[in-house]
Parts: sequence; C-alpha cells; structure tokens
Amino acid sequence: MNRVGVFLGKYVIPEEREYYQVRNPADTSEVVGEFPLMMREDVKRAMEEAEKGFQSWSNMLPVQRANVLYRAANLIESRASQMAELLTREEGKTLQDSMFEVTRTVNLLRFYAGLITSKTGKVIPSQDPRTTLLTFREPLGVVGVITPWNFPLSLPAWKIVPALATGNSVVWKPASITPAVGTEFVKALYDAGLPEGVLNTVLGPGSTVGDEMTSSKFDALTFTGSLEVGREVARKMGGKFVRLQLELGGKNATILSRKGKLSLAIEHVVRAAFGLTGQACTATSRFLVPRELHDEVVTKLVERTKRLTVGNGLTKGVDVGPLASREQYEKVLSYIKVGKEEGAKLVLGGEPIKEHERGYFVQPTIFDQVTPEMRIAREEIFGPVLSVMTYEGMDQAIEIVNGTEYGLVAEIVTDDITEAVEFSRNAKVGVVKVNKPTTGLEPWVPYGGVKGSGNDVYKEMGEEALDFFTRYKAVYVGY
Repeated sequence: MNRVGVFLGKYVIPEEREYYQVRNPADTSEVVGEFPLMMREDVKRAMEEAEKGFQSWSNMLPVQRANVLYRAANLIESRASQMAELLTREEGKTLQDSMFEVTRTVNLLRFYAGLITSKTGKVIPSQDPRTTLLTFREPLGVVGVITPWNFPLSLPAWKIVPALATGNSVVWKPASITPAVGTEFVKALYDAGLPEGVLNTVLGPGSTVGDEMTSSKFDALTFTGSLEVGREVARKMGGKFVRLQLELGGKNATILSRKGKLSLAIEHVVRAAFGLTGQACTATSRFLVPRELHDEVVTKLVERTKRLTVGNGLTKGVDVGPLASREQYEKVLSYIKVGKEEGAKLVLGGEPIKEHERGYFVQPTIFDQVTPEMRIAREEIFGPVLSVMTYEGMDQAIEIVNGTEYGLVAEIVTDDITEAVEFSRNAKVGVVKVNKPTTGLEPWVPYGGVKGSGNDVYKEMGEEALDFFTRYKAVYVGY
C-alpha cells in the first residue's frame, strides 16, 4: 500500500503514526493512498518548524521569494495531467474541472510572484519639508491555514501562496479526505527551492488536530468551512488578539429577470447548480423566476438537466461526479427528504443512482414550489439540489435573495443596465454576477462574503489578499 508522508520541516513518513485510507468516492473499492493520522504534538512540532523557517524566509528579498513561486508554477504546470487525475480520484470532480483547478493554482502562483515585487509600500508627502514618510509591508510570522475538501488544490493555494509570497511561514491542515493532491502541491514548492520549515502539513480530525490549530498561538489564522464550525473557530480565537479570516458557506441565488434571456439563465443555473456536484460555496442553490414564466422555465430546466451525464469523473463526457464522502452523500439525501416533508414538489431526481453502487452518486435534483421559509431554501445543502422559487416584482426577488443568513454570491440575468446596477447595489452579498454563473472566480479579483458567509474583515485573492498576511509599518525619516 502506498504510504504518503507529510512535510514537517522537511518530508517525513511518520511510521509510528496510525494511518488511514483515502478512497475514490466514485469507486470506494479503490484506495488512493494511506496517510498518517497525526496528533496534537505534531501541530506543536509544525509550529516549531515554521518558526525556524520564518527566520530565513522572511529575510529573503521579494524577488527571491518570487522566483521560488515562479519555479513552483512551472513545475505544477509540467505535472498538471498527473495532479488533475489524482484530484479527481480523491475528490470526485470531473477531470476537466480538476484540470481547471490545477490551472488556477498555476495562475495564483504567477500572480502573487509578480505582485510582491511591486506592492511593498509607498511614499507619503510630509507637512515637514525636511521629513520623508515611508510605509512598507512586513510579514506577520507563522500563519495557520485550515481548508475544506471541495477544492483541495486551488483553495489552499489562494491562502498559502499570498502568505508565502509576503514572507510568512505556514502550518496547513487540509481536509482529511482530500490530502493527496495537496501533498503534491507542497512537494512542488519544496522542489522549487522553498526552505525547510516554511510550509508544514498536519493531517487529522477537527476534534484533535483542528482543535490544536485553533488553540495554538499563530500570528494569524485563515479558515474556510461551514458556518457552524466557523462560529466555533471565532469563539475560540476571540480572546487571542490575532488576525482571523473566516470564509464560510453560501446559499446563492440566480434571478431570471423579465428583461433577461431565459435560455442563458437555464444554462448558467444548470452549470452552477450541478457542476462540481453542487459542492462549491458559490454553487447556485436557488433559482428565482417571474411567476408568469414559471411553467416554461421549469419545463426547459428539467429538459436541460436530464441531458447531464453522471458518473466517474475520469470518464470522458461525464458532467457530474459523485459526492465526496459517505457523510456528504447521507447529508444530501437527508435534505432531499426534508424538502419532500416540507411540501416542495420534487420534479426531477431525488434518488441515489443504483448502477453506481460503489460510489456516492445522487441524481441531479430539482424542487419546485419552494417558499422562503423552507429549510431547503435557507440552509446550505452542498450537493446537486436546486430550489425553484417564483417572484412578482424585482423588489420581492431581491428580498428573497437577501432573506437567508448567508451573503456570498448572487446572479441576475438581465439585459437592462439599470436593473443590473440596482441589483448590484442592493444584493447583500460579497460577489455579484451579471449574466455570469455564480460559480467561477478569477484569482486577481477580491473574494469574500458578508453576513454568515464570512467575518468580512479581509478579502481573499486579488491584491487585497496581501492585507491579511502583512502589516504596514510607518517610517519617519528626518534630515
């Protein structure tokens, strides 16, 4: 059996640790690899190694750090096919989506490599003619990173890469069910010349390793996960006076305006609701349509969704892969049951797929006649389940969009520029899409949610990501 080590200061295989198996969610008879089940003491060791690594890494010139990132980008690009296949085998998404994730990671490395050689500080005019005022960024120190399983490569990258670029060292806890491609990401960085101890990996459950992460004295902690766990992280970190970044869930909506293209809206919703098996924070889970267009929309929506092919993500032509784990599979099925019990009308799907009995496959599912108070309209399901809702006027549609505790992404499909601008201003979300699916983010654009979708202090990605990982120092030079 292939036992995979981790990077704690340097690459190690902790033989004395218990190992657990990661299995392919499309075919659970396939073992992707065995990984060490680590303990609290490993987090403490990782902290010690990161503190040592920080001393050398933070003192390197920005251009030297940039060169490491550029080399890592080239290495990952050369290994893209293997990494994409590994990602699909451990998480389940289609090979096309996995390759897109690898490409995004390459773009993130190159983007921040270029950015740190130019975004270091500024000169500010002084009221004193014999004084020069300067500011410059300096790294915080050791940063803790906790990431989920749904984007096991690009999501860690958009946290880890700007942290490293600005001179910090990192202790990273990936999700236990998707550590394989992340290990290859870390390996590429070390192969590119990252000094020992700068990036350290710890694997294990939230009850032990995760708890130790939130109990440790990091200089900053960035977390992406569920709202419930995010609240607990915020509670534990609240008295430590360290930076905390929380990116949590979403209950994203697409509005079809009376002035928008029906066919475009359906294509966007099908892609964003069922692509990635609905396992994205930015997935569309609510589709708001004008009441008078309802029947036509539902008919065409069902017809389009029926054309999707569900299967192993490694198979050519597959559109929707499995759910990533038994836990997620059972959660989605439980929400489908809730939808039926609440009185929503099931118009498509709603059942496991029997011919894929060794995988966690659920049919793309559409509920109609969903009302705002239903749980399936308010709670994050994180699977291929879509709720169709109707509205009378745009004010009511925006009220429905804003009517959950989440505030991540919302789309409007419209050809009216005034309507698009007004929606952009009134939607209580961090990202607005106009005639663009709710899924799909570009690395150079700031990202983050409001309300229950995040603590809304620091953004991820874009130039703005540097703000979380650095502090400004002001320097007064008199002469």
